[in-house]
Parts: sequence; structure tokens; C-alpha cells
Amino acid sequence: MSATELKDLFDRVRSWPKAAQDELLSMANAIETALRGHQHVASHDELQISEAAITSIEVTPDAGSSTAEIDILESMKRLVAEKQKPAKESGSDA
Repeated sequence: MSATELKDLFDRVRSWPKAAQDELLSMANAIETALRGHQHVASHDELQISEAAITSIEVTPDAGSSTAEIDILESMKRLVAEKQKPAKESGSDA
């Protein structure tokens, strides 16, 4: 597709109903995602920032929390605590 063809298409799209424009955008995003494989590999710095953010969050259930929400919070706390253990403690000495 040439730049002129693309420009002509976008000019025509401007006159389409909003629903049709939204559908075209959704389809274009899906095509782009498929072409890229959409797999982000976090850098070491990104992982460190994420871990620091996760460990700094102190979450406590509020009065309206369901049992499932409380279970999720407890699981997150255990995972964070396990991640913070030194290598010697988390491994087994056999």
C-alpha cells in the first residue's frame, strides 16, 4: 500500500460512522499485535522496579472483602515473603 492509498483510505474513514471507525481501529490493533507477537520481555531494571513496588505495597482487607479477596491477599503476602527470603533459607540442604 502506498502512502497516497493510505492517506485516501484515512480520508474516507473520517466520513464513516463512529462504530465503523472503532471497528477498523480494533482490527488494525489486532493485526499489529499479531504481527509483533506482542511479547514483552522485561529488562532487569523493569523487574527490579516491579519487585520494589510490589514489596512496598501493604494491603489489608477491608470490612467488605470477600473470602476470595482475602485468600488472594494472603497468597500475595506469602509470595512476597518467599521472594524476600535469602537463597539459603528458601532452598533445601540435602
